[in-house]
Amino acid sequence: MIINSNEDDHQDFITHFNYIDFLNNLSKGVSISRNLTIEKRILDIPIINKKVNLVKLTLKGIEVEHKIIIKEEAYAVVCVSWISVKAYYLLYNLCLILKYLVTGNKTAFNSSHLGMLKDFKGYISRNELVFSVSEFNQLHSCKRILSWKSRSGSNIRSKGVDNNERLLQIIKKLANYSLEEFKRTNNIKSFRSKKDKLLFNNRFANEQISICGFFYWYRIKANYRDLEYLNKNIGDDKFRNFYDSYYELTVNFYKAFKVLINDIAKIRLGRELL
Repeated sequence: MIINSNEDDHQDFITHFNYIDFLNNLSKGVSISRNLTIEKRILDIPIINKKVNLVKLTLKGIEVEHKIIIKEEAYAVVCVSWISVKAYYLLYNLCLILKYLVTGNKTAFNSSHLGMLKDFKGYISRNELVFSVSEFNQLHSCKRILSWKSRSGSNIRSKGVDNNERLLQIIKKLANYSLEEFKRTNNIKSFRSKKDKLLFNNRFANEQISICGFFYWYRIKANYRDLEYLNKNIGDDKFRNFYDSYYELTVNFYKAFKVLINDIAKIRLGRELL
């Protein structure tokens, strides 16, 4: 899917669309395999069904929105601002279920958002969970990512940008979001002082960025940054295309998690969950 840029378009909107559309295409047919030994049964506790119902209701809500947008594209502008939040919570609850099935520890359901993201990156780094698409298995240090350079203006091009360049752009965007959050939570305006430079080197520089963190960081973005384009003169068809790509990307990941979770749940609980 292509959104062509011209003087009437807005670079921030086009940039986000290009990233989402790329990830959507990259994730088509993606699956997750496990290198974990799963043998023992665990308790089938009530919170599992609660989380499963949340997942089903969230997915149904997104699907209903998508069906409405297919019939009436003007509705897309209403939904675009929240699709990243709904998509994230769908996958966050899937990850909570997965963590419980792997660990057998009910405290898994108390995992924080950043804690869950860290746990998932741990599964990837230890090769315990492996995506069929290699790009989703890669981890990059923040310090290295922030030094990467890309061609000026290539983020708003829909043609003439190869997969490696687009991937670099997305990972750097996620690293910048992570850096902004680090500065915000630590009340840092710049890294000019020796204290703040040490804080950067000791607590941030070696942090790992995974492209799978896209859903987390775009949920943060939707909450309080980078949505200025919603108030600009952008066509209904472009908002529809944006929503379509985000919806399809979300479903691609949901399907991969569904198969993995059901595989482990049959061993751990004696039943499928999704």
